[in-house]
Amino acid sequence: MLILPLELVSVLALSVLLSLAIWHDWRMRKIPNTLVLWGGLTALCLSLTPRGIGIEAALLGGMTGFLVFLLLYLFKMVGAGDVKLIAAVGLFVGWPDMANVCVAILLAGGLLAIGWGLWASNMATVLKNLRAGLMQHIGAGQWPSIGQPLIHQVTSERVPYALAVGLGTVAYYVVTP
Repeated sequence: MLILPLELVSVLALSVLLSLAIWHDWRMRKIPNTLVLWGGLTALCLSLTPRGIGIEAALLGGMTGFLVFLLLYLFKMVGAGDVKLIAAVGLFVGWPDMANVCVAILLAGGLLAIGWGLWASNMATVLKNLRAGLMQHIGAGQWPSIGQPLIHQVTSERVPYALAVGLGTVAYYVVTP
């Protein structure tokens, strides 16, 4: 009988969650709630084991990811599924590491958006729209109200943000010893 170390089981479970989320998001632009629920419950169960990160660290990590990306959701910059996925990642990673994972996800999302804009050959339009949108808000001296997009969309095509979540999480694990 093969017995795997808990850290390996946790990374494997997180990898399966992220892989399936990326696949669903890429194909359907939607991350199933059942997938995120499975991932969250798995992370919580693993956190309760004797060698786990502990329930407090897991819950704080999940809440960190949820709250950071809830702000982006309120301005329609990410979808609700993305926020729930990041919360589930936080349950695996725990606090305080999730703060660094959030930064890595945001950086990966920015790089992915630039790459997507270049690939779709609308980068100039995206940058012009970004500048105009920001100048509009700065000129008015106010942020848009909650539920209004921070910046108006150039196209209806959306970047599958689960890919940024996966890339940012992997980058964090690769960089962190």
